[in-house]
Amino acid sequence: MDLALNGRIAWITGAGGALGAAIAETLAAEGARAYLSGRDPQRLEATRQRIAARGIDSSSVVVMDISQRADVDRAAAGILAASGRIDILVNCTALPIFGAFLELQDADWEEVIQAKYLGYVRTMRAALPAMVEQNFGRIVNVSGRGGRQPTPAHLPGSSVNAAVNLLTKGLADIYGKHNIRINAVAPGPIDTPRYATIASENAELAKQGQTGSRPAGAITPVPRLGTPQDVADAVAFLVSERSNYTTGGILAVDGGGTSTV
Repeated sequence: MDLALNGRIAWITGAGGALGAAIAETLAAEGARAYLSGRDPQRLEATRQRIAARGIDSSSVVVMDISQRADVDRAAAGILAASGRIDILVNCTALPIFGAFLELQDADWEEVIQAKYLGYVRTMRAALPAMVEQNFGRIVNVSGRGGRQPTPAHLPGSSVNAAVNLLTKGLADIYGKHNIRINAVAPGPIDTPRYATIASENAELAKQGQTGSRPAGAITPVPRLGTPQDVADAVAFLVSERSNYTTGGILAVDGGGTSTV
């Protein structure tokens, strides 16, 4: 199926992580030129090499700290200078901050807010003027199932995911008239090192009696963990012309949504 992404300019944040890397590789394979952003140049270069190994010479590394507005604005300006436009923005940032509610400090909450919620605000604020000018744009914000079904060890991230979902709908309402579609993808239990850490933290809290009402060991209706590719395929659909009447939505990629993590 042709997703009509050939030649599109795609900016992917968090492209050094498991989900971001899979998204970048998928969009590049569909013909987009992928600009890979994140703080770790080595991880970004690993993603770029994965793309190049498939015979695709259409990705570039843009090192950026999403928690710093000047860095984000510089990255966007560099992409615009090199390519003349930004057609697609995929925000895929997450931090490994987990723990019991009474043990988490203000600094933990602030770091998650800065890097994910305000980070997404910064990238969209940087990309939207160009999208308005060109009368075209596709944005996908990767939030998470925790935005509607939180787990005990992940309340900072879950709270931010809920805020990201609301922000996504609000901006979709504002910018739809400019041919800009903005959606969110909410992954559930995806087979990544991050998921393993969250599962371990929640298991420890379960021993302390700090779990909710869902039974321990519950599984999703689809009896397996998701994969980064499952998330990447959902993102590719939402930025493609195959989803032309879809905006302001939250696409759950969670196997049906009943697992405990």
